[in-house]
Amino acid sequence: MGVSRYTRMTEDRQLPAVENNLGRLASLLGEERIWGLPAENCRVLHQPDDPDAVIEALREAAEQAEDTLLFYYAGHGLTDPLVDHGGLYLALPRAYEPGGTHLALHYNQVRARLRVATAVRRTVILDCCWSGRALETTMGAEDFAAATDIESTTVLTASAATATALAPAGEQYTAFTGALLGLLDQGIQDGPPLLDAHTLYRQLHLRLAGSGRPLPQLGGSGAEVVFARNTAAGQRDPVSSAPVADPVNVHAPGVLVRDHIRGLERTGQYEGAKQARLRAAEFGDEESIRELAADLRYRGEYVQAEELERMAATTSEGALGEFLRRFHA
Repeated sequence: MGVSRYTRMTEDRQLPAVENNLGRLASLLGEERIWGLPAENCRVLHQPDDPDAVIEALREAAEQAEDTLLFYYAGHGLTDPLVDHGGLYLALPRAYEPGGTHLALHYNQVRARLRVATAVRRTVILDCCWSGRALETTMGAEDFAAATDIESTTVLTASAATATALAPAGEQYTAFTGALLGLLDQGIQDGPPLLDAHTLYRQLHLRLAGSGRPLPQLGGSGAEVVFARNTAAGQRDPVSSAPVADPVNVHAPGVLVRDHIRGLERTGQYEGAKQARLRAAEFGDEESIRELAADLRYRGEYVQAEELERMAATTSEGALGEFLRRFHA
């Protein structure tokens, strides 16, 4: 589902890239090398007229899907403090800002259809501003537990609850979906043959953080649910053959330290990789700090993630090391 044109918003609020998002995502999911989703099982709603059109399509999919149900939205995310202090609205073509949420689809309506779906696994991908609200409010606490009572529900969002998403001017796709499409199409070299939600999240986080773009969020009980095949499985990363750093030489160039960490992970030495990443982060390796912050956010420790990033920029190595040991013991 996506909205690229809003009839009651100014020209600078239009999102032409969303239409490209929808077409490319549907095409990739249909490719056998990625998912092989049959065309008749993929419903694309571009510019849906009203909430009822979306609810009917989602109700039908929820009744028919037996294994996996995927809901994707790209467009404007809206909030309305006068009506709902924590709610997220998915803007439809006639919605507007401010106050036009009565012409949008409340995310609770999507959640309600997921709750009664017959599918064993359910995935939600939201590419809109404030999309993290789907994790922190409407999918929180007891409500979230109720929404995941079949087996696995995964929610992947383009931004935090208090952050905007990004549709860069002149780019073919929105920032978040563009990164997702790239991962699906090109795969992850030296990655697993099947990509689960957590793997996708971490790769998206690294790519988007590296370009200074809004950071994605992941929540739910289905982090290990497979999302797609890895099209680059079995391909060797050219940099992986470079000399690796001494495990204790955290002052070596950052690329060598990261090569060493990747080498440990590829050979199943996950605890060693974790400790190496902690040491590298303690001595200021920015990518290691971003990865650790991403893990904190995945665990729902958003405040600690922000504290880590703040301390990394302002605090001495000793204090940062103590923080890291406390939250990643």
